[in-house]
Amino acid sequence: MYDWVGSDAQATRSTIDLSAVDGIVVFTVEDDGVGFDPATRGLGTGLQGIVDRVEALGGTATIRSVPGVGTTVRGEVPARSGA
Repeated sequence: MYDWVGSDAQATRSTIDLSAVDGIVVFTVEDDGVGFDPATRGLGTGLQGIVDRVEALGGTATIRSVPGVGTTVRGEVPARSGA
């Protein structure tokens, strides 16, 4: 687990968790920033870019954000071996 502070989110705390389970790489990034309502604002290019890149690798990514609470990005990507 790695902690960092995100400036765009105005977060005071962010946590990154990375693990591998049954051949799947799982990541979660959470912050306690200002959050937003994805239904009215959309994901924007940054968060949508994360989703697009994860899906291009055959994985899935979800974004959950609540105004005043923060944002969580969670993804799963198949692990691959080789060059």
